[in-house]
This record gives sequence, C-alpha cells and structure tokens, in this order.
Amino acid sequence: MKNKIAKYLPILAVALSLTLIGTACSNNNSGENASATNANAAGNNAAATNSDAANNASSADETVTPENAPVAMSGVFNGVNDDKTIEIETGVGAVSYKVSSEIADTVAKWEKGTNVTFEYKEDTITKIDKE
Repeated sequence: MKNKIAKYLPILAVALSLTLIGTACSNNNSGENASATNANAAGNNAAATNSDAANNASSADETVTPENAPVAMSGVFNGVNDDKTIEIETGVGAVSYKVSSEIADTVAKWEKGTNVTFEYKEDTITKIDKE
C-alpha cells in the first residue's frame, strides 16, 4: 500500500503542477478585459491628447509614457485644505490633490464652486485653470 502511494504521488504532483501552470497562463478572458479597458481609456486619452503634446514640448528630457502621462479632468473647486492640498469635486466625489506652492497661491484666490479643468499625475496636480 505504501509503495502505491509513493509511486503515484510524484505523478500526481506533476499533473497538478501542469494544471496550475496551464490555468495561470490561460488567455481566455484577456481579450474581453483588454477591449473594455481600451474603450474606457480611449475617452481619457482623447481628452488628454492636447495636453500631452504641450507637456512633451515643455519637458524634452522626460519620456512620457501612458503610465506616467498626466490625466486631464474637470470638476468643481471646493477650496484649499492645507497649504499644499486642494479639494476638487469630480465625478467620483470630492478628492484632495497635492499641489505646488505656486498652484496653491493661485487657487487660494478662487471662490468655492469654481469650475476648473486640471491635469494630474498620481495624486499631484500639475496644471489647473478655470473653465
């Protein structure tokens, strides 16, 4: 009995390993997910195309890839939280963004409820204007 278990255990382990590798490398859903992701990203990329061209001209030594390109958005300015963060009401709710001291000085003069367009990378606004 012990011989049978010892004989079939390595075969079972190899079969299980191959099954796991096969399912991990499976590409069944990637086509559907990629097309949905590309459709969602197309709207954001179309809005950011003009701003990307401006950023490429201003920073020749920085390579802008889709991963680190600024995202263009619009929203309603809610005010300055601290001297380095501001709050903007967007489609997903109120979001706080980090800003430079120059941008903080500029927006500190704006009234709450001002419609704005802005560009950000991660959680930092790189450009903001009134609409």
